[in-house]
Amino acid sequence: MAPFKKLEGIQEMHECVCDRETLLSILKKEFAAYSIFDLMKIHAYMEHECKYLPPNYKKIYKEKLSEQIFCNFKNIISNIKPGDHELDINQYQDFLKNFQDKINSAAEDDHPQMTVLYYLCAIYNIFITKTPPHPEGTPFPGGFFVEKVGGDYYCPVKDKQEDNNEALCRFCVAKQTDI
Repeated sequence: MAPFKKLEGIQEMHECVCDRETLLSILKKEFAAYSIFDLMKIHAYMEHECKYLPPNYKKIYKEKLSEQIFCNFKNIISNIKPGDHELDINQYQDFLKNFQDKINSAAEDDHPQMTVLYYLCAIYNIFITKTPPHPEGTPFPGGFFVEKVGGDYYCPVKDKQEDNNEALCRFCVAKQTDI
């Protein structure tokens, strides 16, 4: 199964995007191709992936993961104006390299559409709305959460994960929480 529904792949995102408006247009194009059945499969996959988490953590984590995917899905489809800040094209291109690496290394049973949706939602957060890819309130081990104080977002694991190629922390707009 191809990981993208409408896009030709990440190459199209490299070649076609020069500003936030075209980026939002590309995201809308891809998200508009998802049916309710696709979303149901993704939700079932999320449920399966969370089944072994501790009960209290699992409840909050599933809520925040659903918020990240499904609220962003709705917001992308309905977002008309991308805002007034410029797209950092160098950071965006670096993000796309990370995204391509993730797709290339994913096994077939990793549910590629979930990976694509996760990364596309992260692109929306980081480059369109200037918010962290993990929604406010997302829990992390140790009882810490992503939080917003004033106009700034704070994450308890950002500094520890910035060198992790699997993590999106180096692209995230959040600052490190003082712990």
